[in-house]
Amino acid sequence: MTSRPLAVADLPMLERALAQDQFEHLEVKNFTMDSAYSVVYEDEQGPIGILRYTRESSRLRLITVWCDNLDRKRNAASVVQAISDTVCKAKANGYATIVFSTQSPSLARFCMDKLGFEKEKDDYVLHV
Repeated sequence: MTSRPLAVADLPMLERALAQDQFEHLEVKNFTMDSAYSVVYEDEQGPIGILRYTRESSRLRLITVWCDNLDRKRNAASVVQAISDTVCKAKANGYATIVFSTQSPSLARFCMDKLGFEKEKDDYVLHV
């Protein structure tokens, strides 16, 4: 699995991913604005999802959209890789926590059970 910065050529794929998602998401412009950094996770089959980073004081906030919500195996693998990458980025850049919110109970449960996130109000937090 690899990751790379979101490129202009990826915007139609991002639009399709947002359109197919059953959960409410931000618009394409939110993945490309100046205060966000977005990466595409992909494997030999192609793009899996887009991860958006934004800064919140001493925390990194994550927002993810997958190309196919039903492809749970590839999505789970991308989450594991993305969190591993994010922990390294956070530590290297002086962030103390990684945080996200979700409407998906299965994603929340996976991140708590497998990756060590804790529920804090409406967010899921990992201290690094």
